Amino acid sequence: MPVQVTGLNDIVAIAAGYGNSLALKSDGTVWAWGLNDHGQLGDGTTTNRDIPVQIQQVDDVKAIAMGIVHSVALKQDGTVWTWGSNQYGQLGDGTTTEQYTPQQLMALSNVDAIAASHYRSAALKDDGRYGLGGPIFSVNSETGILMIRACPCRL
Repeated sequence: MPVQVTGLNDIVAIAAGYGNSLALKSDGTVWAWGLNDHGQLGDGTTTNRDIPVQIQQVDDVKAIAMGIVHSVALKQDGTVWTWGSNQYGQLGDGTTTEQYTPQQLMALSNVDAIAASHYRSAALKDDGRYGLGGPIFSVNSETGILMIRACPCRL
């Protein structure tokens, strides 16, 4: 049976990962709770949270998204912020380093919308679609070896 999450009201959006959730309030603040083994809650720790905590590093947010264990926020100014697992480069920062607090993607601006799933993230700009990051799977035609690479690239 569904239960109300304690301490949250005026919610305009919800995003869910694997045992973790984000809530966007009407005042532009982001709140997180649940599993936090990869820092996907963005509170600077890897401590699981039963009660929602406000993510201090982002405000004035207009959209949120979650993959399995990473999070994405879009601020009103068109900037994109990511945090959590980065095993496949899904944070779009060109690395595979986990981030326990939101980090701004300096290469992206004027973003209109965001999305995330499993180990991928995407952003839609006013001039076309851009992939923030995630695995690109390909097979080397000469060796037959499956290759996985992180790709912060334009789609």
